[in-house]
Order: sequence, then C-alpha cells, then structure tokens
Amino acid sequence: MNYDKMRADLLAAFSPTDWEAYNFLMNWIREQDFASRALNVGDTAPDFLLPDADGRLVSSEQLRREGPLVISFFRGGWCPYCTAELCTLQAAKQEFEDLKANVVVLSPDTRHFPREMKRSFGLDLQVLADVDHGVAMSYGVLFSVPEETRAYYTSLGINLGERHGSSMWMLPLPATYVVDRSGQIQNAFIAPDFTIRQEPIEILAAVRRLAAES
Repeated sequence: MNYDKMRADLLAAFSPTDWEAYNFLMNWIREQDFASRALNVGDTAPDFLLPDADGRLVSSEQLRREGPLVISFFRGGWCPYCTAELCTLQAAKQEFEDLKANVVVLSPDTRHFPREMKRSFGLDLQVLADVDHGVAMSYGVLFSVPEETRAYYTSLGINLGERHGSSMWMLPLPATYVVDRSGQIQNAFIAPDFTIRQEPIEILAAVRRLAAES
C-alpha cells in the first residue's frame, strides 16, 4: 500500500476553498518554523504513559525495552491523510512485528473517537490518546491552530475542542520517530506539510538498520 498514491488521490479532490485553506496553513506553519523546534536524531525521546483506544495505559519505556519503538504523531481520525497513513502502517504491521518492533500512533483525539476510528478502518494498531497534548509538546511538534484554520475546520463540521476535550485548539505536526532500547531517537521524520507522511518502507529500513546494529 503506497501512501503517496493515496495522497495524490486526496489532493485531486481539493476544491478552490480547500486549496486556499491548505496554502494558508502551510505558509503559516513555515513562517513560524515549527519543525525546527521538534526533537531530532540523537535526542532523548521523552517517555510517556498514555491510554489506548480501550482505556488501557501503555508505557513507552516498556515498549522500547522490547525492541525498536516506532512513534507516529497524527492529527486525528477526522483527517483523511492521517487515516491513509494509518492504513499503510496497518498493512506493514506484520513486517514490524517480524523485526520485534512496536508501533504506536498518537493523536489528540480522546474518549470514543480513537475506538471508532479503529473500528471504521479495521485497524489493530496501538492508537494512543495524547491527553492534553503533553507528549506532542514534549517532542516539540505541537502548535496552536490559527483562527483562519479553525474557521475552515468548523465550516467542515470538525470541532477539535470536542474531539480533544479542551477549549484550546492544538494539533501536532505529523511526525514519525524510531527510538532505540536506550531511549535515543535514531530516525526522525517531521512534516510541516500535513499531507506528507513517511512511507512504511522507509520506516522499516530505519528499523532494520537499528536491529542490525543491535
């Protein structure tokens, strides 16, 4: 399953209003230079303890001690680029497991939203709720949604405050990290453009390099 092909199909359906909103947000994010603040290769990955879609707490420290840990930040089940990315990760899940790698995907969506998304798309990935945006903040990938984008999302019926359980509209930059057993980041992909994601084949290559070094 190829993410770039899915992205091209989604972009082809953009209306002029969609393009206007997209270009505004992309220019704003680049002007703010949010990506430069994100953790990168060589940094220590902050550990976290977050609830999964069924409310069970998942420890990143425990997962990384079992083998390479892949952490992917996504915007939520309302975002078609995010769900496309998760479907590609789902398709590669067995390959990650064969390499003894754990994959977790983090979203600010809370309550029933992660569970509904998993059911809708047939996912059995570990989807974790980044409650109050704490983990995205610690990784440096969090930003406050500008008013113009908030108005656009509201016009589409997307209420991030309701989905996140917070009056503050905040989102993570899409980002994927590969963390080793000691907690050091060995591979990082940070995307200022929310339509661009790292292909699973590239993540798997980073995991294989790490497994070979171990």
